[in-house]
Amino acid sequence: MLYVGKITKNLSYKILQETSHKEANNIKFNIEKHLYNVMGLKVNIENIYNRGIRDRATYKQLTSVFFNSLPDDINGLSIAFEPNALDNDVDYTNTEYRPSNGRFNYYISRNGESYLGIDTFNIDYYTEPKRTGAVYVSGVYNSTVNADTVLFTLCIPIMPQNKFLGVIYVDIFVDSVVALLGNINIFEDTTVALYDQNGLVVYDSYNMDNVSKNIYEVYPHYKNYNVLENIKSGKSLLVEGYSGVSKENLLYAFTSIEISKGVYWCLELASPKDIVLKDSNVMRNVLLIILLVIIIILFLTIPNIIGSKVSNIINELSKDILAMAEGDLTREIPKGFEKRTDEWGDIARGWDKAMKNFNNVINTVKNSAEQVSTAANEVLIGNNDLSQRTESQASSLEETAASMNQMASAIKESAENVSTSTGMVSEAKEHLVKAGNIVEESVSKMNDVYESSNKIMDITKLIEGIAFQTNILALNASVEAARAGDQGRGFAVVASEVRNLAQTTQESVKNITYLITDSNEKINLAAKSVRESKEIFDEISDKMDKASSLMDRINIAAQEQERGIEQINIAINNMDNAVQKNAALVTEATSASESLLSEANELVKSIEYFKLKF
Repeated sequence: MLYVGKITKNLSYKILQETSHKEANNIKFNIEKHLYNVMGLKVNIENIYNRGIRDRATYKQLTSVFFNSLPDDINGLSIAFEPNALDNDVDYTNTEYRPSNGRFNYYISRNGESYLGIDTFNIDYYTEPKRTGAVYVSGVYNSTVNADTVLFTLCIPIMPQNKFLGVIYVDIFVDSVVALLGNINIFEDTTVALYDQNGLVVYDSYNMDNVSKNIYEVYPHYKNYNVLENIKSGKSLLVEGYSGVSKENLLYAFTSIEISKGVYWCLELASPKDIVLKDSNVMRNVLLIILLVIIIILFLTIPNIIGSKVSNIINELSKDILAMAEGDLTREIPKGFEKRTDEWGDIARGWDKAMKNFNNVINTVKNSAEQVSTAANEVLIGNNDLSQRTESQASSLEETAASMNQMASAIKESAENVSTSTGMVSEAKEHLVKAGNIVEESVSKMNDVYESSNKIMDITKLIEGIAFQTNILALNASVEAARAGDQGRGFAVVASEVRNLAQTTQESVKNITYLITDSNEKINLAAKSVRESKEIFDEISDKMDKASSLMDRINIAAQEQERGIEQINIAINNMDNAVQKNAALVTEATSASESLLSEANELVKSIEYFKLKF
């Protein structure tokens, strides 16, 4: 009988403890659900930062649009960056960023938009994610807009290429996390409470006025169990104690909840000890009465009565007790016992009531465990599917990156060929310019020759004129010599020779003039041809300039294409990093789901020990 009493007591304790663990997992799941809701904003900010976008309006617009897509459970969303993360903060000290000394930040909530002060960057909301590089969950606090509204904040570090850029803040209504706690009623008069890492009351079904107060302020006797110290270290407790508040003995189940790395909240279930152990006491008392009756009957001297009546009753009850000890809770009281008005009837009815209560309690725990198991299995299946799709996306990104590298190599080779061609065109142009200069110099020299020829022609004309005058003078001298007769005969001979010489000179001068004229015409034709060659050279030079300019533009375009491909490769690498991070998150979620599923299955297996009545 002591063994049966111990079993029933331990079972009651186990039910309270497992219920506390299940509800703690539900709270953690709700918080992680909010975390997953905003991971998309973190990935988007990291991607556009890696792409070189530094426009403040873009980040504000992205945050605003993302906030409008979030559920009503989230009260506000904000981002805050490191100094000069986007541009020069000094340029914004006289704008809306003045409270933060020009440092970029933006806050949007259900009440509108605003900007953060410089003090925001010096508290744990910002310093902890920066120090650890991990998500940080704040303690609870009252809203500055509505004092009756209690919030807590998820603080998510922004880490493009593993470099700390800033923090995303997500303000969440506490009511969205504790909404289901009011439905917990594992035992009659059970109270539920939730505490944050600082020991502040998040929820208290016993007295909701305690919310936001310190645990030791409202429940001083918790110091005896070091509850706050155990919360901070992540330990769970199951203790019995006297409550100076409710003035009764209670059974406490304190269960730690790791809501972020190294940060723990605590769920408390407190049930009156006499109620928790009520069914155990009923069975224990029944067994004691049965034992007492058996002892009395053994010493009675009416063996016939014992054999015909009492013995049958004891046999039936002993069968029920043995069946219950083996986990069979489907047994019912023997027929006719419920109609008995004596002590045996009271015992049977009390036993039957205890069995029904146990059956109901274990059925409730079994149903809850099966629901948790089903939900965890669905989450696990979803995470596995997401993991496969993430791996497929990563493979596609790798193939895309390889194709972009091939394209970049081809563009780089084309750019090098264009650059070589540009150099050859420039070299040809230099030779063409030299040839043009030689042609131009030839034209100049031909012009000098032409001018010299003209001067010679002028001289020959002068000589021709002198010869003509000499011929006239010789003719006149001949006439005068003829008039003189014999005396002028000698002079006539001389005049005749002079005249012949003048005529010969005149003829030679005409021949020279003809030759010079012909030479000038040929020089003019040659100069014209040279000038035309010069014009052709100039035209070729212009076309080569245009070809060189076109090749320069082609080269610049090829280089821009190469830089564009590099930017695309960077973006693809960033997307690949984001996919890898998402894969890590999926792996963590899968691990958590597997752990929850394992715990739920263990609880189901423990309950399967009992054969229940439905």
